[in-house]
Amino acid sequence: MPTTNPAIHQERRKLLIDATITAIAEFGLSKLTLAKISSIAGLTAGTVNFHFDSKESLLLETLNFVSEEFDHSIAKALKNAGPEPAKRLAAIMDASLDPDITEHRKMAVWHAFDSESRGREDYQLIRGNLDRQSFKLILSLCEDIINSADKQVEINARAIANAISGLTDEMWTEILFAGEDYDRDDARHICRSFLASIFPWCYDMPTPRPSSNTTDTQTAINVTRASLEDADKASVLFDLYRRFYDEEPDLALAKQYIVDRLTSSTSVIFIAWDTDGQALGFTQLYPTFCSVDATPIVVLYDLYVDSSARQLGIGKALMNRAMAYAKETGASRIDLETAIDNTHAQSLYESLGYVRDTDFYKYSLAL
Repeated sequence: MPTTNPAIHQERRKLLIDATITAIAEFGLSKLTLAKISSIAGLTAGTVNFHFDSKESLLLETLNFVSEEFDHSIAKALKNAGPEPAKRLAAIMDASLDPDITEHRKMAVWHAFDSESRGREDYQLIRGNLDRQSFKLILSLCEDIINSADKQVEINARAIANAISGLTDEMWTEILFAGEDYDRDDARHICRSFLASIFPWCYDMPTPRPSSNTTDTQTAINVTRASLEDADKASVLFDLYRRFYDEEPDLALAKQYIVDRLTSSTSVIFIAWDTDGQALGFTQLYPTFCSVDATPIVVLYDLYVDSSARQLGIGKALMNRAMAYAKETGASRIDLETAIDNTHAQSLYESLGYVRDTDFYKYSLAL
């Protein structure tokens, strides 16, 4: 019998929404059935009906989910950008290419609902509100930038806002067809070049990107085990990692935690560096034991790559170094957890051979 535990109920709803996203990407809306969704989720059709009244209610909840996820991403980017209009506008464009909200499956969802919205007022309401709010915000920022430079005669704010919205829409369409091969770094370069062309007093034109025959960026990444000498740079990444999970910025706390772990040897930290000695990402491991297997294991608790260095294979390089460490120390496996809706991370883990656990529940007791 389906459970009524609120926490498990919410977890199952999230699982079903994620399965619906996958099903829409694979089959489209016209061929979507609850049987396909339940199969992807690994649940029975009865469980689906217990959590959602109908397929339509599940579809609406899925559309609401991706819409709210986009809103949250934009709000978070604006909060980090501060009050300056130019920084806020650039942050919106960067957030619009966030891999977590623009992964191929979710682009397929947007495209599917857009196609169906002509005949559905409920779909139109959700999509229309999102589009109007987004455009209104972009227009307001363009007006602020133009007015601050007294360029109202030379530059039409609405025309620029339309161009930015169109550029974003085109990039989302490209992601839909390119999938995992889509080059987000190139897309960000295009966005920054566009902003610099229109508002040269606010943005510097980015340097040209290396041509395709230039040495792959991934070959320039070096992953090393952190020592106390690396505590400062590791702490900056750790603070950004905690902020990613909506914790307040606290570099002092982050540094104290990292120093404590390193001095007590209670964790193992690996840092990814570029050729200039810039720390681009880190992973933190906690060696422990499995009583049932009677073997040492490793818990991979933290993995973070700086937003400026994503899509370069750094996360994969860190994961591979963690695996090498686990093997070197005789661990029988690596355990990790991730949010149900963090599909970008899940794709990375599964591509490296990690298998999702469907046999056990996770419990926590706050003290």
